[in-house]
Amino acid sequence: MAKKKVFSIGTALSQGLEETIESAQNYSSELRVDVIPLKKIELDPTNPRDLALTMQDVQDGINDADKDKSRKLNELASLESMAHSIKTQGIINPIMVYKHGEQYRLVAGERRTLASILAGKSDIQAKILDGKPDQLKVGLLQWIENIERSDLTLWERINNLKMIVDAYAKSRNIQPTQITASDLGDLIGCVKSHAANYKTVLNADTELTQLIAENKIKNLEKAALISDIKEPDIREQAVNACIAGATLKQLKNLADHAKIKPIVIKQVEKRGRQSSSINFGMTKNTNVARAVIESLLANKSLAHLKSSFSNIDWSDHRLVAETFKQLLRTLEKVHS
Repeated sequence: MAKKKVFSIGTALSQGLEETIESAQNYSSELRVDVIPLKKIELDPTNPRDLALTMQDVQDGINDADKDKSRKLNELASLESMAHSIKTQGIINPIMVYKHGEQYRLVAGERRTLASILAGKSDIQAKILDGKPDQLKVGLLQWIENIERSDLTLWERINNLKMIVDAYAKSRNIQPTQITASDLGDLIGCVKSHAANYKTVLNADTELTQLIAENKIKNLEKAALISDIKEPDIREQAVNACIAGATLKQLKNLADHAKIKPIVIKQVEKRGRQSSSINFGMTKNTNVARAVIESLLANKSLAHLKSSFSNIDWSDHRLVAETFKQLLRTLEKVHS
């Protein structure tokens, strides 16, 4: 089966992209599609980049003295598959640029541009804007362009989203923290629960953000769950478990422990005759009874009793209750 091309987007999304450009763009000029020389394309210095690799690196080779040589070599290697596909099948989804003098500056499609150079191409198909879109439009266009990339990291998504949130807040004259999950969902076209996870991770502390940047935490739901854990020890356990490959369900179990409040014993005012017996309460949950009994038998001083209580039908409430009574009677003899 042919490998999915991670740099293409579906028809519906392509149409959505066109609609976004047409509706969001407040220009009198029209969007057009054309083939342009790769040598006329340059990066927009005002846009944030996730890649260290440059066009010059791909064209001329990476300098041995470059301090980012190792990172750039890894990035170059990651473009090989895309370059091969472009060489054999061409670009499926055009890049997006805007006119800047005699040059074209990239809005979206940097990896496709670099891969095309690596493939030995001299030109590339592009959607051309006559003017530079504002930061909010750039962020949204990049989001739509990248939405189906299977190799898009959580860090790249969060960076893209941060640019969208900051630009949207600025356009509304509000603080980024004032943007709700509903606002975010409307902006990027996702359900509220997913948007809420993005919002949580956007507001994560430095430590968690660094782990995401280092690609140690790659899953949005897991990152949001960890961000919500306030108890330091449980949080550290969750981080370590996540890095080790724990499932979301396992992390939720850890997080549930953090929600359990410590038991506070209240002093009861003594009235009347002193009680001569202790009532341990009642439960209908046989799993709770089993946990109590097995916890007692785990005590080293009671190890010799384990065999006597080894064949218990934990689904039988009466049998479990009788077992607990027998254990109490045995303990009374031991401690009499």
